[in-house]
This record gives sequence, C-alpha cells and structure tokens, in this order.
Amino acid sequence: MTPRSASRDGPIAPRPPDLTDVSALLGDWVNTDQGSSKGPLRLNVTWHENGPNGLFVRAFGTGGPQPRDWGEVSAVVYTAPGTPSTAWSFSAIYYFGCLRTVLCAYHKTGILVATTSSIFSGGSGGSGGSEGADHWARSFFHRAVGRT
Repeated sequence: MTPRSASRDGPIAPRPPDLTDVSALLGDWVNTDQGSSKGPLRLNVTWHENGPNGLFVRAFGTGGPQPRDWGEVSAVVYTAPGTPSTAWSFSAIYYFGCLRTVLCAYHKTGILVATTSSIFSGGSGGSGGSEGADHWARSFFHRAVGRT
C-alpha cells in the first residue's frame, strides 16, 4: 500500500491524468449494521479542490434522536502497489476532547470496509469494558440508495 495525498490544485472533473482517481471512494455510505454502537453509522466522502489533501470524510455515529455528526475532516488517500493513479483506501483522524478516533477504510467490490480505533487519553482508557475503554471496530458500508 502506497500513501498518496490527493492534490488540491486540480479541478473536480475532468481530473488531470497525474492526479489519483478517488471516484470509487466518493459518495454517501451506510453501515450495513445500523444497530452498531461502535464506529460510524454513515460516511460521506467528498472531494474539495481547495482542501489540504482534496479528500474529506464526514462521519455520523450513534446518538439520539439523530445520528451524531462527527464533523468533516481531511483524509489521506492510499493507492495499491502497481496502480498509483487509482485510490482504493483512506484514513482520517477525529478528535473529541479526550478521545481520538482513527478511521481507516478501503473499497472492495462495491463495498467500503472501515475500521475505527478509538483511544482515550488522560488515564481513562485501557481494557476493562467500561464506556471509557479504548476500542476497535470493523464495519461494512454500502452506497446509500438514490445517492452518488
């Protein structure tokens, strides 16, 4: 896997041939397990030509009565060896005070597979099963129906 940041200097479409094609990652993605209490329920992956890396991810997690908006953050784009012009994965970091969540995802056969690693700071993390415990989760996402 080769890290490669998407350039912010190019237009959205058509993309110049020297930029990484991120089209497989773009769109609204819905978690296949809406009952999940860990990790995001929905992801919105977009391209902004004026952003620092170009690719941005807005995540929505559990909350009530509406899903909690984690916010939009810049993402690092990765390409597979031998295909430096096509992005297949990304990573993004969310900061929530004493909680840092690293979201990593890759595209495979029409789905997005995502992992989240949540780490608490200030001595409240670690193992033990409490709500303040560090945790890892894997989720599978499909494209939202009627959205691109």
